[in-house]
Amino acid sequence: MHGPLRYTLEAHHDAATLYVTGTISIAGVVAAMHACETLPARVRSLRVDLRRSTGAEPGALDSLALAARRWRDARQGVTRFDLPRVEAPPAAA
Repeated sequence: MHGPLRYTLEAHHDAATLYVTGTISIAGVVAAMHACETLPARVRSLRVDLRRSTGAEPGALDSLALAARRWRDARQGVTRFDLPRVEAPPAAA
């Protein structure tokens, strides 16, 4: 069992990064994106770093994509996702 979604929001002058760890849930997405909405209006670039996430509940990734799209459109900005690395299964001997 993986832990619940946790996030850290780091912002600079006109860009921010949302670092996500744990299992992505709809409730976690709502909380994280609410924090992004409180960023100053000059922040128009959002990077969502999912590389340390450990899975997702059904519908949570769709919710995250929709919320990030709405954030981007409202600010006439850009969003970028860093996805977890998928490791290839070991070769059969």
